[in-house]
Amino acid sequence: MKTLKSRLPPLKSLLAFESVARHLSVTKAAEESCVSREAISRQIRVLEEYLGVKLFDRLHRAMSLTKSGKDFQITINESLESIAEVSGRIKKDVQPLKISIASTIAISSFWFTPRLMKYKALFPEAEFRVAVSDQPCDMVADKINIGFRYGEGNWPGLASIKLFEINSFPVCTTEYLKNAQPIRSATDLLDHALINLNGDFHADEDWDWWLRGHGVTMSSSFKTLDFDSYANVIQVALDGQGIALGYSGLVTDLLANKKLVQPLNMSLSKNRAVYLVYPNGVELSQQAGNFIDWVLEDSALSNKRSDRSEPPTLI
Repeated sequence: MKTLKSRLPPLKSLLAFESVARHLSVTKAAEESCVSREAISRQIRVLEEYLGVKLFDRLHRAMSLTKSGKDFQITINESLESIAEVSGRIKKDVQPLKISIASTIAISSFWFTPRLMKYKALFPEAEFRVAVSDQPCDMVADKINIGFRYGEGNWPGLASIKLFEINSFPVCTTEYLKNAQPIRSATDLLDHALINLNGDFHADEDWDWWLRGHGVTMSSSFKTLDFDSYANVIQVALDGQGIALGYSGLVTDLLANKKLVQPLNMSLSKNRAVYLVYPNGVELSQQAGNFIDWVLEDSALSNKRSDRSEPPTLI
């Protein structure tokens, strides 16, 4: 005997259909669901392929329901309204609309915050609580829905999705280089002011690690300007005070905007990456799930653009 699930279309596609049919607009349905137009269109295609019929007639600047679509809309509306009514009667706890997010300082400053602002521009009704710290938190105890972490992706109790890998390379401003000693090799960096991210969390991925990784012999007098916040490291580099280690993915926008440049075409990696994480066994709210879908789509598009782009201009 077939189960009910095996006889039903994917539930996401039914919700997408209801919204598009009500608005007769993929754009408005996407805004309402806090996902991209592509995600809604994909769900409609899934549903039409499952049913084997067209549900919409797509015109140049409009769309309308087909005969099958109108019949299907009536049934879907009645069914979903019944489910919503019963759910409202028996539901004890209302899921919060606010999404709680935890992020490291570097990821928050240079990758997450710009994307959060882009998401808020698309979906202004979305609410967030963001906790920024390099110290990992207990996501369940602190009621955190989503986290962004840097590492190898194996945190106990957390599901992880890789967003992008990290490579480290020197970055500075063109103004700094104008009056500085030439940089032709990794050894030449010893003659420059090197801005370092220190602390327990980054102890094995600093200038000492990077230079030794490129065969540079270090003297006992080797010194760096140390900060425990990557935001401070990059700000000092932007002020033209020295050379910092740039992390790919985090400094991409600064390189693209020519605010920073790579004085040397050399990099090093610990084979770590930035991950989106969330607690295992904890049901995500619809708002959190929609935000995760959007982040993954945006990250995939960014990675494709990065793969197609020309390498940064070296000075």
